[in-house]
Amino acid sequence: MSKLSLQMKRNIFHYCTGTLFYQKYAVRFKMSTSLLCPPCQQADSALHILLVCQYKIIPGMITERHNVACRLIVKAISKGSLAGCLVQLDASSTDCLAQQNLQIPEHANNRTLPSWLFDARLSARDRLTSSRPDAIFVTPLPTKKPKLPTTPHLHQVSQPRQPSRDVRRAHELNVNMREIHLVEIKYCEDTRPGHQLEASRKQHEVFGKRLKAKKVVLNTILLEPSCLPLRALPLSC
Repeated sequence: MSKLSLQMKRNIFHYCTGTLFYQKYAVRFKMSTSLLCPPCQQADSALHILLVCQYKIIPGMITERHNVACRLIVKAISKGSLAGCLVQLDASSTDCLAQQNLQIPEHANNRTLPSWLFDARLSARDRLTSSRPDAIFVTPLPTKKPKLPTTPHLHQVSQPRQPSRDVRRAHELNVNMREIHLVEIKYCEDTRPGHQLEASRKQHEVFGKRLKAKKVVLNTILLEPSCLPLRALPLSC
């Protein structure tokens, strides 16, 4: 990422190598007598700085880091054959999407859930109070592929998947032909991903049962906290 400053890159390097400066090092170097985070007075750690510190300016920065990651991921998907399958995105305002040159399909909703995804008997209140995944894609149910020859000719080259008419018009698919993919992005420690996977499952368990589709799949994307740094954190190096 060319826009990262030297300070950001240095902080990422220190986090990845376990040498990011926080209160444990401050006490060890006799620069402090407390192991608590100075702004929020909670137990300090590198993970605390990047994920859970509740100092007034940091939660908003953490949310925006999550939204930037979501927009980058959806932008990458939009370059492939599933571009027209996006029906909902929850990654900040339209202006923020424009800053990353991300355009969602005309039939897709930004920050609101399409009513046609739900059972008609579901009340408007339940729809409004439902959990919202970071993105929702609707694709046709996969069909059985013909068996390929076991020894294909060397000159045969596999063709990239082309979006079908059904994929381009995902919102018009018959309910029994829909496969809904919920995309949830979470930050976690690379050595302990289990709790975030479970949190994602519980978060959208009820929501998935309310959708009208033949199949609903939850896709949880786990990221390391240093993947996208908090730009204004006052970290010492």
